[in-house]
Amino acid sequence: MSSTSNNSSKIIGLVLLLAALAGIAYYFLAGKSENATETPATAEQTTPSTEPQTEAALPVTEETSEPKQMVIETKTLNVPAAATPSIPVSAVSTDPAVEEMMGLRKMGLDSAPIKVVEYSSLTCGHCSSFHKNDLEKIKTDYIDTGKVQFIFKEFPLNKPAVDASKLLRCMPEDKFLPFMSLLFNEQEKWAYQPDYLGPLKQNAKLAGLSEKQIDDCLANKALEDRIVGDMKAASDKYKIQSTPTFIVNDGIKTIVGHQQIGLFEETFKDILNGSAPVTMPIEQTKE
Repeated sequence: MSSTSNNSSKIIGLVLLLAALAGIAYYFLAGKSENATETPATAEQTTPSTEPQTEAALPVTEETSEPKQMVIETKTLNVPAAATPSIPVSAVSTDPAVEEMMGLRKMGLDSAPIKVVEYSSLTCGHCSSFHKNDLEKIKTDYIDTGKVQFIFKEFPLNKPAVDASKLLRCMPEDKFLPFMSLLFNEQEKWAYQPDYLGPLKQNAKLAGLSEKQIDDCLANKALEDRIVGDMKAASDKYKIQSTPTFIVNDGIKTIVGHQQIGLFEETFKDILNGSAPVTMPIEQTKE
C-alpha cells in the first residue's frame, strides 16, 4: 500500500512538472509570436512616416527657390515704361542711308520705366571716365534688370570728335556700343594726338570697317551735317553746354558732368519709388 502511494505521488509530481514546463514554453512561444505579429505593424508605421517628410521637404525647397526667381519682380515692374524721349534732331536727311545710321542707339529694354539720353563727346575726358568707371555698374544694377534704358547721342566738341562720331555712326548697329567703348578706352592714344586720324582709322579697322568704308564715311558731308545739326537741336532744347549731359525721362532731371554714381542711383530710386515729380525744371547739376 505504501509502494502504491509512492508511485502515485511520483506520477502526480511528474504531471505537475510537465504542466509547469508546458506553461513556461507556451509563455515564451506566445511572446515571440506576438512580437512577430507586431513587427509588420511597426514597419507599416515607419514607411508612411518617411514619405510625408519627403513631401514636406519639397514645398520648403520651392519656397526657398521662389524668391530667387522673383528677384526681378520688384517695384520697378509696377512702374509704367517711360515713353521714348522726343530727342531733338535737325532736318531729316534726304539720304536714307544717313537716316538709318542716325537711328537710335541704345542699351536696355524699351519697356524700362527710366530712359536716359546721354550726350557725350568722344574726346571728352569726363565722358571717358564715366564710361570706363560707372556705366558698367549702372548696366548691371539698372539696365540689365530692366529698370533703365540708355540712349546714346553724340555731342562732338572738336574736329576729332566729329570724325570719330561719323565713324561710330558708320558702324553696323551691333558694333556701335563695342566701338564706342573702344574709343573711350583708347581715348588718350588717339584723341589728343596731332595726327589723330591715323590711330582713329586703325581703331575703325579693328572694329571691322575697310579702308574704303572709312574714307567714304569721313567724306560723308550729309552725315556730318546731321550729327552737328542734332547737337545744335539738343543744345537749344536742353540748354546743353558741356559733356557729358544726361537727360532723364525727357527732362524730369538733367545731370551734367561726371558725377558720383550715387547721384544716378538716387535719381533712379526716386523715380522707381514714385517720389520723383512727374515734371520739373531742368536741373543743371554741375561737377
